This record gives sequence, structure tokens and C-alpha cells, in this order.
Amino acid sequence: MLLAFDDVGPGPVVVLIHGFPLNRKMWDAQLTEVGSLYRIIAPDLRGAGETAVPDGVYTIDLLADDVIETLDALNLTDPVVLGGLSMGGYVALSLVARYPSRFRGLMLMNTRAVADSPAAAEGRESLARQVEQSGKPDGVVDAMIPKLFAPASYATHATIVEQIKAQAMQANPLGLANTLRGMATRPDRTGDLARISIPTLVLAGADDQIIPIAESKSMASMIPHGRLEIIPDAGHLAPLENKSASNAAILGFLRSLGD
Repeated sequence: MLLAFDDVGPGPVVVLIHGFPLNRKMWDAQLTEVGSLYRIIAPDLRGAGETAVPDGVYTIDLLADDVIETLDALNLTDPVVLGGLSMGGYVALSLVARYPSRFRGLMLMNTRAVADSPAAAEGRESLARQVEQSGKPDGVVDAMIPKLFAPASYATHATIVEQIKAQAMQANPLGLANTLRGMATRPDRTGDLARISIPTLVLAGADDQIIPIAESKSMASMIPHGRLEIIPDAGHLAPLENKSASNAAILGFLRSLGD
């Protein structure tokens, strides 16, 4: 399935995949700064933003295949750099595991390799049913937005918080429900980490309420060419909460790959 996307900037290609329940607009700060040096392709995944909202569960592998189809449509067959945040990281891990020749660098931001616990999967299913019944995204927004930010960011960065709330409130309820069920059934990718042969940046928020720093450190240590960057004054949305430090880490990693 072809995806809606932004295509910004010159230079080597970097594909950025958004998190849940957001869309490609979450990367605006990266499109401005990183996109001044690199060509950024930022798609809206199936069911999000301006992309179509078909029926059925959106498995992580299905979302990944949509990205490949879109890259093929753009004739981007040479290896590119891939980055994903949170759910976007799940998609990125699927892509690198299943299409390794398509990528030359990987950025895993505020994400994890493990599958959902039974309790977490049931929580997603409960939220999916709630969204279906109400026909509104409010349940997802109310449940998730406070957790996405570092406590200090949530308390002091009102403009950013409201921007993200507004973005999430635009989400299609069917797309949210289908995506929640796909995340709940995703496979554990921990065993794939040791097989990642390309340079990998693991970017973590120092105050991430969803993924502990210890988990990010462990993931980075399992990847042969992995390196960890901890972003201060940031939670689960580090590239939004601390744009300057996140962009510096991203640009430093991209420069280390060469052209």
C-alpha cells in the first residue's frame, strides 16, 4: 500500500517513521534541521495522517511492507538510513530483520525490541474496543499523552503538549484500533538484535516514563555496532521535547556513516 509522505532536503536518504498515535508531522523539527543536509522521507503509516484507513489489523510487518512498497515507488532501491520512534521503531526492526540489504544505518528512538506482555496486550485491546465504541480518539489521547512526555516537559512545555494532543485528536478511530491490535500482536525482536550488521543509534529520553534507560542500554549492547545516546530533559518523545540535543545526536550519527 502506498503511503502519504513528506520528501524534503538534499543528500543521502533518511527514512523517518512516526510513533503512535501520531503522524509524520511529529518530525517537523527534524525536517527543518536534518533536512537541510539530508533527504528525509517521512511517511504516514497505514491508518495515520493522510494515508488511507483500510479495515483489518495493522500488523507491524504489514506496516513495514507498506514502507518498502513506498520506497520502491520512489525508486529508492539503494540502501538508505532508517529511523523510527516508539511504534516506528517496531516497524524499523521489522524492516531491518526482513529487508537487511535495503538499509545502511539504523536509528531506534524511544523504542524497544521486546513484545508486549499479556497485560500490555490486553490493555491495548481494551483501548481499541473503547475507541471503536466511542468513534472518537479521546480515549487514546487521554490514556497516552501524559505518559509520552517527561514529567517536567508535560508541566512546562504547554505549547508542545498541546500540539501533540491536537495531532493525536486528528487520528482516525478505526486506524487507532487497528494499529493498537497490531502492536499487541507484534513478535519479540530481541533475538534479531545480534544479527543487525549496520551501525545503529539507540536514542533514549533520560526521563522516558514508558521505556527505562536500563532497557535502552541493554538493547544497544546487544547490537554489534550499536551506540546509545541519552537525551536530557526528554521523555518518550525526545526528538520533540529536546530538539537541539536530539538533532545533534542524529546529525552526529549520520555524519559518522559518510555519504
